[in-house]
Amino acid sequence: MNRKALRDYVLTHREDDEALRVYMDRLRTEPDVKRSKGGLNEEDLARLEQVIKAANDRTSGKHS
Repeated sequence: MNRKALRDYVLTHREDDEALRVYMDRLRTEPDVKRSKGGLNEEDLARLEQVIKAANDRTSGKHS
């Protein structure tokens, strides 16, 4: 299975932990996959917190 087909499979079978592991292993080992070092900066972290809070509010029925 090529990487795109495996990605599509993983996205439609989210409960398949083994498929996710295989996909992540391929991403780690394939030379054409772009990787970035470092992490999120403060602005990225703040935005991520907002997105997570909004998602949690939506699932719990709250609105900001």
